Amino acid sequence: MRCPNCQNEVREGAVFCGSCGAAIPAAAAAAESAPPQPPAPAPQPVVPQPAAYASPQPDAENPGQAEYERQMAEYQRKQAEYEAQKAAYEQYQQQAAGQTAQMPPAVAPAAQYTQAGQVAPAGYGQPVPAPKKKTGLIIGIVVGVLVLIGALAVGGLLVARGALEGALEDTGAEVEAPVTDDGSTDVPVEAPTAAGAATAEEAVRSALAAEGLGDWVQQLYKEDDASAVYWAGPPNSEWVSEVTVLKGADGTWSLGGIEALQFGGDVPMAPADEAVAVVTDFLVAIQEDRADDAHDLTIEPFSLDGASASYSNGQFTAFEILSAEEQSDGSVWVETSETWYGSTATQWYYVVPTEAGYRISNLEVR
Repeated sequence: MRCPNCQNEVREGAVFCGSCGAAIPAAAAAAESAPPQPPAPAPQPVVPQPAAYASPQPDAENPGQAEYERQMAEYQRKQAEYEAQKAAYEQYQQQAAGQTAQMPPAVAPAAQYTQAGQVAPAGYGQPVPAPKKKTGLIIGIVVGVLVLIGALAVGGLLVARGALEGALEDTGAEVEAPVTDDGSTDVPVEAPTAAGAATAEEAVRSALAAEGLGDWVQQLYKEDDASAVYWAGPPNSEWVSEVTVLKGADGTWSLGGIEALQFGGDVPMAPADEAVAVVTDFLVAIQEDRADDAHDLTIEPFSLDGASASYSNGQFTAFEILSAEEQSDGSVWVETSETWYGSTATQWYYVVPTEAGYRISNLEVR
């Protein structure tokens, strides 16, 4: 049959024309007398197709065009069926408007009645699933954070323990027991707990004060980059004790140990030991810019030399007693290694006995 509006071919029983969308009177009348159809979802608006595609004609010379037109005709046929179902659904809704309260809940429409992009009417969709709980995920995150915090705490304790053990190794030192004249060993002197003196000399004074020997005098005997050894004793007397101080990693000095000197107390000193002590006092006085004290330890001809009462002004940084050679007349040659202005040289001091004790009478550079 043909559409009364555009005269294009339409399927038998169609309610609307697939080309122009006009209603077909005979089909519409038949649709009104047809039984109610099951409900269908609300359709999208129909976009009328151009008239040029309404009446496909076969083209033997162009098979592709013929197939395209065949598919277009099939589409128009299905569109017409959809329009008929739409009209029947609208009629059904009008008839059932007064019976809504008595009708059971609507059943979701069949899948073939829903086109892509359409929204199903209210009441016809499937139930929305309940959101999944995330309790397990939250518990897992909390447990992971607690484990991480515990690992960091254990690592911090291990690092702190290692640092403490290293500090104890740096500051701890064994104190040897002094040896007396009869060969017996006295109880070792306990090292004071106080540490951290800015200089080696301050560390020695603190150690003597802790032993109740704050009035003792001391002089440097030898030193290196990590330690220094001082001789100490009562004023106007012989050296009695040897005090060793150690330099820590932070640059501060602490007590390493105190030992009794074998020639201390009432034991007389050998000429070589007395000569070494005089040269040591002389060099320490020069280092500390006590020129007058240094000059008091010299006699002529060396006392007439400016070197007998010089000031180091910080340029005399280190010295070491290398040897002492006692002569038959009681004099002693004392060999030293001295660092002046960054250069190290070896010097010989000629020390002779006098009524006031051993004094330096000459200096040679060999």
